Amino acid sequence: MSEAFQKAVEWVRQQSKEGKRIADIQASFPTFKDSNLTINRVLSNNPLLLGYFDEKLKLKINERVIRAATLVAKLRGLDVFVSPPEIRIVRDGMLHGLLREDGFAACDPNLFRDIAVKIYGIGGSPDHEVPVKDSWLDSLARLLSDRGFVETVFFAALVILLPPTLAAISLLITPSRFVPDPVRLGISIIILLAALYLARLYIRENLRQRQQ
Repeated sequence: MSEAFQKAVEWVRQQSKEGKRIADIQASFPTFKDSNLTINRVLSNNPLLLGYFDEKLKLKINERVIRAATLVAKLRGLDVFVSPPEIRIVRDGMLHGLLREDGFAACDPNLFRDIAVKIYGIGGSPDHEVPVKDSWLDSLARLLSDRGFVETVFFAALVILLPPTLAAISLLITPSRFVPDPVRLGISIIILLAALYLARLYIRENLRQRQQ
């Protein structure tokens, strides 16, 4: 966790312990800085969002920005909803991140850092500057360059998907005098769908924990 984010979290907790209302906490919220990251606002939400807002940012919400936000979100098992003039990053209906033209906020320090760097270009080059025609290739390259992501997918394919797939194929190609062909086909499809569902859950949960 970045030093600025940690200090902001501790400050909010201390103010809450003292019985201050969220409106009072927002009104007296100080500025926290470390290296290239700045936090100067807390948003009322559950969980609370810490953010950086500055009229000088002037981010234009367009297709490139939406793609960049979607990539950042998907790597953490989150979803993106666009409601101009803002982008919302959510999970199970709960708001985890918010992007606006003049700033952004997040409940997680790693998500906050990635939004700052990859979308707003604070402390780095924004990913949404990639040309439109190459954007999907760039996204694929970044995913494949993530060692943790590759290892997670490889493990899911080898351990979760391969055995059920082999079992389903074996069931399909092995004649049976006791089990009708439609039943064997149905069981094979169920096995494959269950394996795909378990693999999806594993990849999503593993990536979420790795990013915390």
